[in-house]
Order: sequence, then C-alpha cells, then structure tokens
Amino acid sequence: MLDFVDKKFNSNKASKYKLSIQISLDGFLFSIFDANDICVVAKKINADNINNIFASEPLLTQKYSAVNCIVVTQKSTLVPNNLFDKNKSSEYLKFVCNISDEKIFSQKIKKIGAHCVFAIDKNIYETVKKYQPQTEFYHQSIPLINSALGSFGKNIFVFFDSKTIDIIANNNEKLLLQNSYKTENTSDAIYFVAAVKEQLDIVLYNIFLSGKAGKRELEDFLNVFKQAKLEENKNQTFAAIDIKDVSQLLLLEKLNKCV
Repeated sequence: MLDFVDKKFNSNKASKYKLSIQISLDGFLFSIFDANDICVVAKKINADNINNIFASEPLLTQKYSAVNCIVVTQKSTLVPNNLFDKNKSSEYLKFVCNISDEKIFSQKIKKIGAHCVFAIDKNIYETVKKYQPQTEFYHQSIPLINSALGSFGKNIFVFFDSKTIDIIANNNEKLLLQNSYKTENTSDAIYFVAAVKEQLDIVLYNIFLSGKAGKRELEDFLNVFKQAKLEENKNQTFAAIDIKDVSQLLLLEKLNKCV
C-alpha cells in the first residue's frame, strides 16, 4: 500500500500546503503538495466507506490552502463554449448517460474551448464537503486533456482505473478524441486503443500508459504497439517516492498543475 510522508512535511502548518484527492470505485488516493509543487505526502486507502476514511485519517481533516478532488466517473461529456449553458448541464449529460440523484458540475477547459460537464455520487460530494468545505471538484479528463495538449506530436494517452480506461488523443495542441471505456482486462484496453487509432487514421508517436498501469500492462501493449511506454514523472514532483508508485500519482500531479 502506498504510504509516503516526507520528513520535511509539517502537519502543524497544513495551511501552507495543497491537498489533492482522487476517488474511484476501489480506492481513495491523496497527495499533499508544498509551495514548490513537490509531493510531500502520498497515501492510498482501500476502504468501502468514504466517511470512515476521512474520520480515521487526521491529514484529511486539516485546513489547507487549497483542496481539489477528482472523482473518477464515466458520466461526463464535453460541450463547446458557444453551445454551453450552465442551466442545461443535466440535459447535456442525459444525452450520453443515465442520471439519477447525483451532483452535476461543469468546468471550463480553456485549451479546447469547451466545458466538461460531469456527475458524481451525492454521498461522495457531501462527505468530502463535510470535511473539506472549500473543495473544488474535477473530472479526470480535465487534467488528462491539459497535460496531453502540452505534448509534441500525435499521441494517445491511456489512463487506467479499475474496470475503466480514459483515452485522450492529441496532435500537438489539438484534441483529437477524449472518451472513457469499460474494460475487464488489458486486452479490452488494447482493443479500444486500436479502434481509436483506426478511427483517427494517424501515425502515432507514442502511446503513454498511466494510472493503474504497470510493467505487465506495458508488456501486453508492446506485443501490439511498439510505441507504448509508461508515462514518466518528468520533474522532481515525486522525487522521493518509489518509482513503482509514481504512475498512479501522475493524475494528481496533472490536476495540481492545471488548477
């Protein structure tokens, strides 16, 4: 289990740090960044009850300078700015997924001239707000898109979570595709990447894997795509953390950079 606390971290001065949270179906991950955007705390907690996670982890109830939270969900869509009306957010989502008693958000993505509209479980929203009232919520595609559009060439970025992958395709600063897919294994992920590549009809520079992707997933991808590689931490953000844990933390790093 990922459980890293840098010796330089001072929990008595939490107001000088930023808290980033990632919540998915089978895990709760959080990182704390200092004023230089260096990760000083990174923990993964496996538990079913989100209220118990907050109640049992003292670091999650401190007051920070900023709190940002990603709730990994397939319930999202992109709406061009010239068509976007915040009052119609639920209508946009109903075109692509089933919406029940959920909290709906919209976030502007400047780089693509569009809004990401997404829905998260109300219980998750209310629990996070209970312990961290200042929290801002984001969909996982937002930091993924912002990061991808800063890369050179024609690339596909694949973010692995439990039972889902997100695929972002770019051509330099142009977004070619963003979508989320249900998967049971790496073979499913390879199938969807192959379908996206065929749909876009492009010669790829790289296929970057991140999230819950490791050496096994990379080996499977390399059997089909010679361009596949694990996305690397290109700076000192996670310098003190074991390299095997860095991949699953990259989404929080990307979120920290784009907010």
